[in-house]
Amino acid sequence: MNLMFFSLLVGKSILDRNGEKIASLKDLIVRINPIVGKSEEKYPPLAGILAHSNSREFWIPASQVQEFEQGKIRLHDAKVSLERFERRDGEILLYKDVLDKQLVDVEGRRVIRVNDLALGNAPNELTPRLVGVDISFQALVRRILPFGGTPRVSRLSRNENLLDWADVEYFASSAPSVRLNVSHARLAKMHPVDIARLLDELSYVQGAEIVNALDDETAADALEEMNPDYAADILEGLSEDRAADILEEMQPDDAADVIADLDENKAQALLELMEEEESEEVRELLAYDEDAAGGIMTNDFLMLPDNLGASEALQTIRELETQPEFVDYIYVVEPDSEKLVGVAALRDVVFCQPRTTLLSELIVRNYISMKTDSKAEDAAAVLADYGFRALPVLNEEGEIKGIITFDDALDLILPEDLRRRLPNIFKNHRGMVSFVKK
Repeated sequence: MNLMFFSLLVGKSILDRNGEKIASLKDLIVRINPIVGKSEEKYPPLAGILAHSNSREFWIPASQVQEFEQGKIRLHDAKVSLERFERRDGEILLYKDVLDKQLVDVEGRRVIRVNDLALGNAPNELTPRLVGVDISFQALVRRILPFGGTPRVSRLSRNENLLDWADVEYFASSAPSVRLNVSHARLAKMHPVDIARLLDELSYVQGAEIVNALDDETAADALEEMNPDYAADILEGLSEDRAADILEEMQPDDAADVIADLDENKAQALLELMEEEESEEVRELLAYDEDAAGGIMTNDFLMLPDNLGASEALQTIRELETQPEFVDYIYVVEPDSEKLVGVAALRDVVFCQPRTTLLSELIVRNYISMKTDSKAEDAAAVLADYGFRALPVLNEEGEIKGIITFDDALDLILPEDLRRRLPNIFKNHRGMVSFVKK
């Protein structure tokens, strides 16, 4: 199909069937994501023209257009309604609502800015559709110097600068005055790390729109990958019930970091809305100074009593209601208490003779630990020096209150730009780890 660039259409004359000018083109209206049959159309069809004549704006429906080309827009006749234009649900204006706005390039997993738009006629259709997004520098030049010539583009093929509209997603928040059918279903299929990177580049309003389109688990995984203060800003844009549901799915330490960056009244309201168990875990963590070991630990770890046999320990782990997040180490305590007696590697429990081996036989008793009020930087340094994947954090009575995983230590050791490039090696983006006490 031959492509027409929107920037070169703005200001063009609109002619009647005799070739007489009746108005100039100010903007184009398209129907975004209209439903045809049981599926959405990929390319928004032209709904009408916003025309300008003698200081007056009026709407010309697409059905009245006889010819629509880069250099000629001709109507069937000169009879047009001069009533004030009012948009209907599902309609967007290309100049007002799309040009210079941010979109998401789903295929490229990046945020883009619209410098121009490409329209094209499908076979056997007289009126065009929105088919492409031009993000090139040349598009900006074209808008400044519109008489510099029309680009010769005969077909739409994916490249770095001219993107297929089917490969991008629009934000309903860019046209808040109308109701749009924008599901963000394709973004919801992305890896949470990719979603988080997109959210970092978008406004809080756009970020909230995307998060609202995700299921609770995916939203939680994505927010865990973000800077807590930015994640908090996004949660501010959601309803309190939805925000609480997402916080319940987050790891307690990540949820605590986000809640700590919220307004105190908002934070308390969300904690009240969360399920009691998840809320209590977060409250426990919020009690510690953010610069202390307790402030960077998680209370989401695997704890078993030392009077279990290895086979019974494995069976207990298998019967957990939620999948453990970090199970490299099992923290072994005295029965009916939280007093830590040793640390066992899960691989040792798996590969031992489970029917004859006690859990207490597999533990390391001279373990290294930190106190809840130790400096966070000191805990991070210990993890780095010894190469542990996690470090237990104890209170003054020797009771384990949480663990610091190596990825949490990296937040203190590495520069932010490098941290964002490293995978979160301890997260499998699933549910929460429960305590096991007997």
